[in-house]
Amino acid sequence: MRARRTMITLLAAGAVATAAVPALAHTDLVSSGPAKGAVVKHMPKTVVLNFGEPLQEVESVDVLLAGTDYAKSGKLNAKNARQVRIATRNDKVGRYTVKVKIVTADGHHQQVSYTFRVKR
Repeated sequence: MRARRTMITLLAAGAVATAAVPALAHTDLVSSGPAKGAVVKHMPKTVVLNFGEPLQEVESVDVLLAGTDYAKSGKLNAKNARQVRIATRNDKVGRYTVKVKIVTADGHHQQVSYTFRVKR
Protein backbone atom coordinates (compact mmCIF):
# COMPACT_ATOMS: atom_id res chain seq x y z
CA MET A 1 0.00 0.00 0.00
CA ARG A 2 2.81 2.40 0.88
CA ALA A 3 4.60 1.68 -2.39
CA ARG A 4 1.38 2.41 -4.26
CA ARG A 5 1.02 5.82 -2.56
CA THR A 6 4.64 6.64 -3.36
CA MET A 7 4.10 5.70 -7.02
CA ILE A 8 0.94 7.86 -7.23
CA THR A 9 2.78 10.79 -5.65
CA LEU A 10 5.65 10.44 -8.13
CA LEU A 11 3.27 10.21 -11.10
CA ALA A 12 1.36 13.28 -9.92
CA ALA A 13 4.61 15.24 -9.48
CA GLY A 14 5.68 14.20 -12.99
CA ALA A 15 2.36 15.35 -14.44
CA VAL A 16 2.71 18.74 -12.77
CA ALA A 17 6.29 19.14 -14.00
CA THR A 18 5.28 18.16 -17.53
CA ALA A 19 2.38 20.62 -17.51
CA ALA A 20 4.77 23.44 -16.56
CA VAL A 21 7.08 22.87 -19.55
CA PRO A 22 5.02 24.86 -22.12
CA ALA A 23 5.20 27.92 -19.87
CA LEU A 24 8.99 27.76 -20.11
CA ALA A 25 8.87 27.79 -23.92
CA HIS A 26 8.44 31.57 -24.19
CA THR A 27 11.19 33.69 -25.64
CA ASP A 28 11.94 36.71 -23.48
CA LEU A 29 12.22 40.26 -24.77
CA VAL A 30 15.69 41.18 -23.48
CA SER A 31 15.83 44.82 -24.56
CA SER A 32 14.25 47.31 -26.91
CA GLY A 33 14.83 50.73 -28.34
CA PRO A 34 13.00 52.76 -27.23
CA ALA A 35 12.92 50.84 -23.97
CA LYS A 36 9.74 49.82 -22.17
CA GLY A 37 8.32 52.91 -20.42
CA ALA A 38 10.87 55.26 -21.99
CA VAL A 39 10.13 58.90 -22.80
CA VAL A 40 11.80 60.11 -25.99
CA LYS A 41 11.70 63.44 -27.82
CA HIS A 42 11.14 61.97 -31.29
CA MET A 43 9.80 58.74 -32.72
CA PRO A 44 12.78 56.69 -33.91
CA LYS A 45 12.78 55.71 -37.58
CA THR A 46 13.31 52.12 -36.42
CA VAL A 47 12.03 50.42 -33.28
CA VAL A 48 14.34 47.53 -32.31
CA LEU A 49 13.41 44.52 -30.16
CA ASN A 50 16.06 42.06 -28.94
CA PHE A 51 15.01 38.58 -27.80
CA GLY A 52 16.84 35.98 -25.73
CA GLU A 53 16.64 33.30 -28.42
CA PRO A 54 16.58 33.24 -32.23
CA LEU A 55 13.15 33.57 -33.84
CA GLN A 56 11.70 31.72 -36.82
CA GLU A 57 9.38 34.43 -38.05
CA VAL A 58 7.73 37.77 -37.41
CA GLU A 59 4.00 37.38 -38.02
CA SER A 60 2.90 40.96 -37.46
CA VAL A 61 4.00 44.29 -36.00
CA ASP A 62 2.09 47.33 -34.79
CA VAL A 63 3.23 50.66 -33.38
CA LEU A 64 -0.07 52.14 -32.22
CA LEU A 65 -1.04 55.65 -31.16
CA ALA A 66 -4.73 56.28 -30.46
CA GLY A 67 -5.72 53.27 -32.58
CA THR A 68 -3.62 54.24 -35.62
CA ASP A 69 -0.76 51.97 -36.67
CA TYR A 70 2.49 53.80 -37.45
CA ALA A 71 4.56 50.72 -38.32
CA LYS A 72 5.60 50.70 -41.99
CA SER A 73 7.16 47.25 -41.88
CA GLY A 74 8.68 44.78 -39.46
CA LYS A 75 11.11 41.94 -40.02
CA LEU A 76 13.82 39.83 -38.51
CA ASN A 77 17.31 41.26 -38.77
CA ALA A 78 18.97 39.19 -41.53
CA LYS A 79 22.24 39.18 -39.58
CA ASN A 80 20.72 38.51 -36.13
CA ALA A 81 17.66 36.24 -35.80
CA ARG A 82 17.21 37.42 -32.20
CA GLN A 83 16.34 40.94 -33.36
CA VAL A 84 13.14 42.40 -34.83
CA ARG A 85 13.37 45.76 -36.59
CA ILE A 86 10.22 47.86 -37.16
CA ALA A 87 10.35 50.78 -39.58
CA THR A 88 8.04 53.58 -38.40
CA ARG A 89 6.34 56.65 -39.78
CA ASN A 90 5.08 59.63 -37.80
CA ASP A 91 6.54 61.82 -35.10
CA LYS A 92 3.48 62.78 -33.10
CA VAL A 93 3.63 63.11 -29.34
CA GLY A 94 1.78 60.52 -27.27
CA ARG A 95 1.92 57.05 -25.75
CA TYR A 96 2.75 54.37 -28.32
CA THR A 97 2.07 50.67 -27.90
CA VAL A 98 4.42 48.29 -29.69
CA LYS A 99 2.87 44.87 -30.44
CA VAL A 100 4.78 42.08 -32.13
CA LYS A 101 3.58 38.57 -32.94
CA ILE A 102 6.47 36.15 -33.42
CA VAL A 103 7.14 32.46 -33.98
CA THR A 104 9.87 31.21 -31.66
CA ALA A 105 12.65 28.82 -32.70
CA ASP A 106 10.65 25.88 -31.33
CA GLY A 107 7.52 26.88 -33.28
CA HIS A 108 5.49 28.54 -30.52
CA HIS A 109 3.42 31.61 -31.41
CA GLN A 110 3.89 34.47 -28.99
CA GLN A 111 2.84 38.11 -28.66
CA VAL A 112 4.98 40.76 -26.99
CA SER A 113 3.85 44.31 -26.24
CA TYR A 114 5.08 47.35 -24.36
CA THR A 115 4.62 51.13 -24.35
CA PHE A 116 6.82 54.20 -24.64
CA ARG A 117 6.09 57.91 -24.98
CA VAL A 118 7.09 60.66 -27.36
CA LYS A 119 7.08 63.95 -25.46
CA ARG A 120 8.59 67.31 -26.30
